[in-house]
Amino acid sequence: MLHLLDESLEVFLRATVPLGKREVDVSFAAPDRDWAARVSRPTVNLYLWDVRRNLDERDGGMETVVGDDGRPLRRPPLPRVDCRYLVTAWTSEVQDEHSLLGHTLAALLLHNTIEERYLQGSFAQVRPIPTIEVAAGDGRDNSDFWSALGGQLKPGLDVVVTATVDAALLVAAGPPVDRYTIRARRTGDEAPISERSFIGGRSASSDEGDLVVTRRGSGRVGADGAFLVPAEPGDQVSVDGAVRGRVPDSGPIDLPGQ
Repeated sequence: MLHLLDESLEVFLRATVPLGKREVDVSFAAPDRDWAARVSRPTVNLYLWDVRRNLDERDGGMETVVGDDGRPLRRPPLPRVDCRYLVTAWTSEVQDEHSLLGHTLAALLLHNTIEERYLQGSFAQVRPIPTIEVAAGDGRDNSDFWSALGGQLKPGLDVVVTATVDAALLVAAGPPVDRYTIRARRTGDEAPISERSFIGGRSASSDEGDLVVTRRGSGRVGADGAFLVPAEPGDQVSVDGAVRGRVPDSGPIDLPGQ
């Protein structure tokens, strides 16, 4: 996943700064003394130095997705991860270096996401798409960071890319609920004072909005042909005034085409 994020970032920056491949290199190596000694062309370095889960965007519960075979699957919401990059510019002249870093900063400030067209490989299918933020200062001394790398002190941008990680296991979803009953009772009483059953179904030849009627109430056909009506087993079912079938003892109401 991280290598796809790196590739996506490079494509994004080359398009938005822009950074021509013939003029500027993009590197993700640690910018230590040995690496700096090998730099021979203008280079934008994006050093990934911290990865941690984003708890602010954490969701609970389960979500339903469609698997490769078309079957519904349930999984926990995909986790969001903060990837922090130190972004620096490297050239032979300080003025050119500041210019390159400034253009990179402008591109990052103008975009708060990495758009789908820049996402590489399977990363393009994961949602939500990555967000970008130039982080505010947290009071830490930047010189300590460069001392740890053994490199020369340079201005840099602390960029946080929050990405979705598709690492959850998928489990098969159970069958859909096709009928339920609502019961009302007084507190402390076992016997209900009222109850009403609803049964779902599908009409093969009905249009969206068609009225489905039983003797207990009515409902409308949805865009996918599904409907939900108050009903009991054995009730007659009609669609827009035409009798189409009866409610079965179990399972959904399946109305054949006219």
